[in-house]
Amino acid sequence: MSGLRIKQYRENNNFSQEDLAGFLGVTRRTISRWEQNKSKPNADELSRVAKFIGVSEEELLSEDDTAYSTNVLERISDSVDNLVTGQETINESIVSKHDEYSKKQDELIKELQAQNKQLLSKLDEQSRAVESYKKALDLSVAELRHKKIRTTIVAVTCLIILIIVILTWLFVVNHGLSNRKYIEGTPVIGEQTSLDSNN
Repeated sequence: MSGLRIKQYRENNNFSQEDLAGFLGVTRRTISRWEQNKSKPNADELSRVAKFIGVSEEELLSEDDTAYSTNVLERISDSVDNLVTGQETINESIVSKHDEYSKKQDELIKELQAQNKQLLSKLDEQSRAVESYKKALDLSVAELRHKKIRTTIVAVTCLIILIIVILTWLFVVNHGLSNRKYIEGTPVIGEQTSLDSNN
């Protein structure tokens, strides 16, 4: 008897080792040892295994494992095909994602370039505005300087005129010109002359 047949029929009926062990009242390890040909079930256990998985004892006792080997090879082949198909799907997905990513990256680069161009344009405008403001400020400073100079000149001129007036007045006061009287254009001294005193 080959334990591979027990495993084959068990798996074909979608039973787990725990299911079979529970039905027989043995441990799962016992079922595993049977399927690995490390031990064999007794006659009663074999009969109950055949009943559980729905085959005859003769089928379980057959030593021809060609059908099982073929089934295993088919499953391996199917698994390999599934792996290959899955890898192809993954590769296609990667290529598709890469193309999509590249497209989005190009769009992002173009958008950033457009934004950079707008920023440079705004910076240029601001630079021109600052330059214009600087020129206007320089003109204002120059105008203020000229006003200050003119104001200083006017103030100095007024001061000079005031000094001249004061000095003139002092000169007149000190030389007695303020006591003379002018009659018909001829200056007359306010004091009596010697002729006037005799008369």
